[in-house]
Amino acid sequence: MHHVAPHAKVIATIIASPLAVNKHVFAAITTPTTGPAMFKLTTPNAPVVIPLVRGLYDGKDVLLITTEVSDKAMKDQIVNFTGFPVNYDANLRKISRGIGNLWIFKNGVKGPGFMGFQASVVDSIPGDPGYTPLWKVSTVEWKTNSGITPTILGSDDAIAAGQSKGQITITPTNVVVNCPILQWGGNKDNTIPAGHI
Repeated sequence: MHHVAPHAKVIATIIASPLAVNKHVFAAITTPTTGPAMFKLTTPNAPVVIPLVRGLYDGKDVLLITTEVSDKAMKDQIVNFTGFPVNYDANLRKISRGIGNLWIFKNGVKGPGFMGFQASVVDSIPGDPGYTPLWKVSTVEWKTNSGITPTILGSDDAIAAGQSKGQITITPTNVVVNCPILQWGGNKDNTIPAGHI
């Protein structure tokens, strides 16, 4: 997460912890006057606490972490949301194949998503042949001015159905995020069991 001399080898144990909705629970890693503190990972197996963020796949909960993002504005939004430093890496935009889809909601049902609405949706989980921790971000916006009542859309199929019914607008972006899934609830067909790393 921070630059390390090429010859140095750092091994860290990641301790992921649930993120309370709209709470910045990791203030210990920042200082109010200087911003994010520099980690000193000089000891092998030094623990690093990274907040878990809730998402959805096939209507089931997943928990993921965010480590890099290809867009500075979204990086700042994620840092403000989680209270944890996230790397900006424009090179993620160069990846165009073997990448998943992640939908972030701009409005609708209030919830634990990065923009304050429902949890983000991903299109694969570990165990799925198409799974990758890299995701191309699209935003979803409910068309509330036409009397539509937003609901939770918990899967890529539900998002596609909402778009085909004219209930939502999906806007693809060129933003790529690195968000490995650490815990998942399985899929609707029970061909991929629930699991965790």
